[in-house]
Amino acid sequence: MELKSKHIAFTSILAAVYAVTSYLPISVYIGGEALITANVIILPLIAHLLNAPYAILSAFIGALAMYFTGTAIAPVYGYFTILIPVLGVLFGSLTKKNCVAALPWILFGAISYVLYSGGTPLWLTLYIFALVLSLLTIKFKQLKTVNCCVSTTISELIAMDVGNIFLMEFPGFLWMIILPFAIYERTVAVLGSMALIRGLKRYVGSG
Repeated sequence: MELKSKHIAFTSILAAVYAVTSYLPISVYIGGEALITANVIILPLIAHLLNAPYAILSAFIGALAMYFTGTAIAPVYGYFTILIPVLGVLFGSLTKKNCVAALPWILFGAISYVLYSGGTPLWLTLYIFALVLSLLTIKFKQLKTVNCCVSTTISELIAMDVGNIFLMEFPGFLWMIILPFAIYERTVAVLGSMALIRGLKRYVGSG
């Protein structure tokens, strides 16, 4: 019972951190009145530190706060905002037990992009990187942490892409314009979350 209470408390703390960092912009959102914020760094941290049910709950609470305060991507995606981080941590956290758990979602995103976006094929390099890393982790177990972080941030990106295709109906030319921004944002997300994880392991302990 005490352990469960600690998990719930930690889940709430991470949800609060996610919500607060949604006020800290790291990039503009091209195609709407929104910002990409530092909460993209916190999402892989949530996926890494919490088991899937708690990770989903933490992301859901944080996303609700983001939605109701109208921060980060909420002005663009509306209700769909809540699903974006939830899908990210769902597939990211599952990779801790099965390193290729995110592959079905990556393949779904790739097929949807190819069939319906009209955008540049270069966008798929983000998906391919996550896919290849997942496969490499089967052999190289030391990649599990980075695979979790990459799978989380790319799964979140795929959720955004689905929204961009089917809700926002992005024109084909826009994908090439936003590609450098997407690479920058996902790089910041992975490197930032990896730094936080290493810091926690160093100063708090791997347990």
